[in-house]
Amino acid sequence: MGIVISALHFAWQDAADCLGIATGEFGLDGVELSWHESFTHAHSTREDLGALASLTDRPRVAVSAHIWDNLAEADNGTARESLLRWLGVCRQTGVRNLVVHGGSWPDRKDGIARVRRVLEPVLPSFERAGVVLNLENHYAYTYRNGRELFSEPWEFLEVFSLDSPSLKFCFDTGHGNMTHNTAELLDALGPWLNYVHLADNHGVDDDHVPYGEGTVDWAGVFSHLEAARFDGTFCVEFPVREERAPFRACVAEIRRRWGGQRG
Repeated sequence: MGIVISALHFAWQDAADCLGIATGEFGLDGVELSWHESFTHAHSTREDLGALASLTDRPRVAVSAHIWDNLAEADNGTARESLLRWLGVCRQTGVRNLVVHGGSWPDRKDGIARVRRVLEPVLPSFERAGVVLNLENHYAYTYRNGRELFSEPWEFLEVFSLDSPSLKFCFDTGHGNMTHNTAELLDALGPWLNYVHLADNHGVDDDHVPYGEGTVDWAGVFSHLEAARFDGTFCVEFPVREERAPFRACVAEIRRRWGGQRG
């Protein structure tokens, strides 16, 4: 079990500063970088990625990444090429966990099928590289007519039938609270659970309020994770600025329940 923090939720200047704050000031195991084709801060810039690849004194720092591609919307070939490009960045930077969204599509079942067709041919490359694609649960399909895919277990099961060690589940606590199916998701998808985004909200919108300041049933979430024998990566995905009491409480509760494990 390890705990990292999203680079989108605290202030930093460059790659070394980002890693130093996460591990030194916050006392965590590492950081989840945000990768977007714009390469603009607070997403990782090209300079940040180059610096990260050149840092040799971080063997104990866990670095994961979150990409923002819309897999369903892109042409299948384009989406596959994009994933393989990001895989190349993973190899250069030492990233072993890549969080992805399925994206949105007008026809829900067709959208799921499109994502499956995108993933199937690239998974062998991810397997050889030892990199895991963690598919994240998102908003309800009907939320603000966004037609976001992957909010219910059946959608994931259609794709997880590919049966690859490089295809796992990222559970977002805030999104689960919005769709009111946290227990259902964790019960059905426990065998694939590898990564957890920690965020709170009030059950309607993706507010990303600090831990304990929304309506997420944290005791229930942690109990379900324990029952699933979760031993992957927790990622803090709420703002950590001047007021750090919620952050400290969140980390303390995880370490209490998971026996103080790190790394």
